Amino acid sequence: MRTCLAVALLCLCVAPASAQTLWSRPYQPNQIALEAIVPDADDDVAPLSGASFFTWTVSLSDNVELATELPFARYASNTSGVNSSTAIGNPFVGLGLSSTRIPFLFEIGVRVPTAPANNASVIGGTADMGRVPAFGSDEVSITGLLNWRTEIGRFSTARFRAGLGYASYTTPSIPRDWRAHYDAQLWRETDRFITGLTLTGRALLTTPATTQHHAVLSVMGNWNWVQPGLLVGTSLNDLVQNSEFVPFGGLTLSISYMRP
Repeated sequence: MRTCLAVALLCLCVAPASAQTLWSRPYQPNQIALEAIVPDADDDVAPLSGASFFTWTVSLSDNVELATELPFARYASNTSGVNSSTAIGNPFVGLGLSSTRIPFLFEIGVRVPTAPANNASVIGGTADMGRVPAFGSDEVSITGLLNWRTEIGRFSTARFRAGLGYASYTTPSIPRDWRAHYDAQLWRETDRFITGLTLTGRALLTTPATTQHHAVLSVMGNWNWVQPGLLVGTSLNDLVQNSEFVPFGGLTLSISYMRP
């Protein structure tokens, strides 16, 4: 039965779509990506407090991609007497299962708990838009995400991703929970630039039910091997519910290797 399920997934699921990260060159396997994101924070949080994510993907075969990610966060305060802190987040290891016939990709992955319970993890948790939570203290999470993409005209493509995540905790008193992940992206690629518009969402399905939604605009240079870029975005929850514009920004750098 398990063998049949694995075969079915491989049959259902085009080239890998860069598991986890939404901000590197789209649909490009064999990448190294670095993203540094600075979220909007209180006045006492010093500039450049935020999170960085180092992602590496490699194609194991035409149908299987290995994806790993290491998150890192830094917190500094403008208030005297408050110590700065750093945090290595929960590393991610996953597989992308695809085919060359149908534009589907199935991602399955796990994060293991290494993030400490400090201010750096808190600020890092506000910067992990579009990801399985990377800075949950004592949290083990498993996710399955289904990607689908389609061409829109000559230069544009759309990507949709949705799935479920399950989190348990090494602290017995914390209840386990289920989460829904969903994203929609529009990419436009020309000879010089790659532009993306992303709507990303995450919902906690267990009590207390909460949601997080963001809108992000990203632009990167369409160079042969290296794609530097930037992204800017805002929280849609604050914009819709509180009429408050809560921005964030970041820099990205993706390097393609072993390109055909």
